[in-house]
Amino acid sequence: MSTMMLPFFGFLTRSFYIKMILVMLAVSIIPLIVLSYISISVSSSTVEKQVNRLNAQLVNQVVDRIELTMSRFRELSEQYSRISSIQSALVSPSSQYFEEVVRKKDLISVLSTASAVIGNVEGLQVYSNITGEVLSSDEAPSTLERSPFKPLIQEFLAKGQSSMFLDKSSHPELKILQNSTYYIGRIPFEVYEDMRGVLLISMNNAQFQQQIENIQLGSLGSVSLLTQSGVTIATTSKLERSQDDVRTRSILAHWVSLGKPTQFEMDTSIISVKQTKTFDKWIVISEIPSQELTQSADIIRKTVTYFLLALVTVGGLSVIGFGYQLYRPLQAVKRQVDAIKKGNFDARVTYFANNEIGDLGRMLNAMAVRIQDLLSEQQESEDMKRKLEIRALQSQINPHFMYNTLNTIRMFAMLKDYDNINTLMGKFVSLLRYSMENYDQNVPLQQEVDYLQDYIGLLNMRYKYQTKLHVDIEPPLEAMYIPKLSLQPLIENAVFHGILPKKKAEGHIHIRVYTQSDDASTVIEIEDDGIGLDEAQLEKLRVHMQQEQLGENIGLKNVWLRMRLMFSKEAQMALFSPSDQGLLIRFLLPPDSVRLKEVQHEQL
Repeated sequence: MSTMMLPFFGFLTRSFYIKMILVMLAVSIIPLIVLSYISISVSSSTVEKQVNRLNAQLVNQVVDRIELTMSRFRELSEQYSRISSIQSALVSPSSQYFEEVVRKKDLISVLSTASAVIGNVEGLQVYSNITGEVLSSDEAPSTLERSPFKPLIQEFLAKGQSSMFLDKSSHPELKILQNSTYYIGRIPFEVYEDMRGVLLISMNNAQFQQQIENIQLGSLGSVSLLTQSGVTIATTSKLERSQDDVRTRSILAHWVSLGKPTQFEMDTSIISVKQTKTFDKWIVISEIPSQELTQSADIIRKTVTYFLLALVTVGGLSVIGFGYQLYRPLQAVKRQVDAIKKGNFDARVTYFANNEIGDLGRMLNAMAVRIQDLLSEQQESEDMKRKLEIRALQSQINPHFMYNTLNTIRMFAMLKDYDNINTLMGKFVSLLRYSMENYDQNVPLQQEVDYLQDYIGLLNMRYKYQTKLHVDIEPPLEAMYIPKLSLQPLIENAVFHGILPKKKAEGHIHIRVYTQSDDASTVIEIEDDGIGLDEAQLEKLRVHMQQEQLGENIGLKNVWLRMRLMFSKEAQMALFSPSDQGLLIRFLLPPDSVRLKEVQHEQL
């Protein structure tokens, strides 16, 4: 039995999987237990601090709402006291009864519209200091003596202020103040102008109740809005009104005795108190009993305990499963590395994890594929080099060109034109020497251009049509290396398929070589002014250039393949043929592929 257990224990001591599981359990579960203990230990103080902070924020938000409402009262009073339709209605009665009725009707319409637009006010009233009438947005016009707003208007007129705020604590005996709050302002609002009347804006206290009634502070907590004298405007307390008044007076007395702090403890509750800074000086009280805090702390302790047990169980199982998910792709990568080490590049990782190990497996697969592709490309490149070398040798001197040149020399000999014979023979010998004696497959650009000058010179002597070769090469690109005889087939095509068929006395071929300023790529352009190609022929030629077979257009295709072999597959070729303007062939060579100095070149 012990003999059978030894390999197993050896596996346990050596296995990366077992060690990883133990480390992950220690790293994940032990801190979780410590964190749970700390959470349970500090839950009570944390809950209390958070509740205090939230309680203070709650009081500040309610105060901000109240101050915003009161500031809005003042702004509305100033705004509507300046409305021309209201001021124009506060004038002496007209002798025309109909005009007076229309003026009052317009004023009441303005007040009704304003009340509807504002939305949360109870109504708007205007007292005319000239006629002694009170016009309202929701009541029939009446004299001041018969108006329920008489005490408010008289007090305002007696004080001589530009505005005044009145709530239920201002005149407890007035029923009109029991359910509403009023802001009163003069018309016009500026004190340096003669007063024409008074504007009253009323708001039902139920609006303030709506602002606080959705605030939840537990079954025993409450928020109360009081006047400066301690009269309740709105409250969420579930106590009877008399009991709630005793509670609020006791809180205010304790608050004043402590120097009016923003937060304090009283009996078994946490109290937050804040007084508004606007003209109303209302007071907001928020009370949260300690019993609510105790219940919250108990809930946290139980919740943390249950979650700790659940997380430890789930965490242990997850660690084991996660460890296996890491171990499995690691083994697959190990097998892949062993296969590549032995030269088996067909081996592949078949299982990929969604992590760095999976990325490593994908990279190993890509590396194996890339190695196979490189080996295949190397073989294809060698085959292509041999084929292109044969093609290049075949295209060095066209036999027909040689026969025609010799025949031209014979004709000049019969005419005894020894000067032309000498010129022809000189150029012809130069062509033969360049094509046959120069065994380098890559030559400087200037050397290729010199060869083209001799070639064009021979053609001009053979045909009555003259071809002009224009060369514009940007220094120092004259020294760049290109495949030997790579431009001659293009010049030959330009002459015989473009310029001669056009049947003009003179044709032009432009060779331009320059460096692009944006990406430092080298551009080689060969352009003629021959007949060019129509769109269908041009598109057919472009498609043929993308194919691997040589087929027709051997010269152009051979040049393009040799260019790609020398300047990498990033090299590009473009064909353009504007209508009746010849053909433009453009090669775009990558900047790092152009060689200017004479070095040991690779053979194509």
